[in-house]
Amino acid sequence: MFNFYKKKNFRKIYILLGISITLFLCIFLNQNLSIKNVLGETNKDLFSKKLLVNYNSFFEIKKVTLNGRSKSNLDSIKKIVNSSLDKNKNIINYDISNIRNSLEEINWINKVFIRKIFPNKINIGIEEHKEFAIFNKNEKSFLISQEGKIIHEIRNPKAYKLINIEGKFAIQNIGNVKKFISNNAELEEQISKIIVHSDNRLDVIINNILFKLPNKNTKEATSKILRFTNVKNLKMVDLRFFEKKIFLKIDTKKMALKNKK
Repeated sequence: MFNFYKKKNFRKIYILLGISITLFLCIFLNQNLSIKNVLGETNKDLFSKKLLVNYNSFFEIKKVTLNGRSKSNLDSIKKIVNSSLDKNKNIINYDISNIRNSLEEINWINKVFIRKIFPNKINIGIEEHKEFAIFNKNEKSFLISQEGKIIHEIRNPKAYKLINIEGKFAIQNIGNVKKFISNNAELEEQISKIIVHSDNRLDVIINNILFKLPNKNTKEATSKILRFTNVKNLKMVDLRFFEKKIFLKIDTKKMALKNKK
């Protein structure tokens, strides 16, 4: 009887010991597997971060070159370029169209050409406006380009050896003004002002004499200007009806003063 209980107790001990060992092994394996997983995920994160850092470093814009600038404001250009680099230094994601539009708003700049040179350089080419004439409006003077864009206001028009242009529709009809000057190159240096009227008709001032030109047969009428440019005390020559009559206006005050002498 005693042997029976003894065997039974040993059996229980063996069962409990087996269960304990099994539980211990399960806990040990679970903890080790968890640690390996964590380490694996950590290594993956570190690898991803390192890869991203290397990627950004490789394509980070290191140099920006500027070509073609002469009269446009360098500080304004730098401000726009540096501002865009502060937002994004990655050459792949660098927004060319946005910086181009911003630069083309600067007074002297006509067109901007931007090229990415991989892996880390940006080349900016600038085409500036060519000054063409001085536009007079509301007692103010503005320097304008060949395209008719107002470059900036000027205080001393006499400092520029350029033709003055007046008229509400002068800017819109800059093409006609350019064509007139091109077709009459022999008069260009003598012309001080061109006035553009609403019907595209032009008046020209040469040697302080106002010449009113017609809408049609302008070339023929203009060819008659030179015969009057050296006439003293002449104020105005109306060539609008030159085929029939030419009207002249004399400065009678100057003539009277001259006769008194």
